[in-house]
Amino acid sequence: MNKKQFVLLFCLVVSFAFAAYAQQGGYKGPGTRLVTVAEAKNLRDTSFVILQGKIVRMVMPRQYLFSDDTGEISVMIKDSQWGDVSVDENDTVEIQGIVFNRNTQLPHFVTVQSIRKL
Repeated sequence: MNKKQFVLLFCLVVSFAFAAYAQQGGYKGPGTRLVTVAEAKNLRDTSFVILQGKIVRMVMPRQYLFSDDTGEISVMIKDSQWGDVSVDENDTVEIQGIVFNRNTQLPHFVTVQSIRKL
């Protein structure tokens, strides 16, 4: 198994493991503030994040490159998370998810729990 296949498999396993964290509504108090990509990369592993920016391109199925004014990060979006949302590289979106950065060998990424077009 090569490194790309391992990363994809790892991301898919993590996505399924954290499906219980999906938020449609609910608590919006401390710990649920909007952060930048640069800030997200410095948060502790498994921190909940809200990001606003653009999905620049698809890297591979369910993996996309997300960008804001401070940088870029990979995001994992399951087909079921899209719902009826359709976006292109010009649309601004809000993503809620969990940031993973536990291993310096692998790049930071966010497992998306919800996405909406702004």
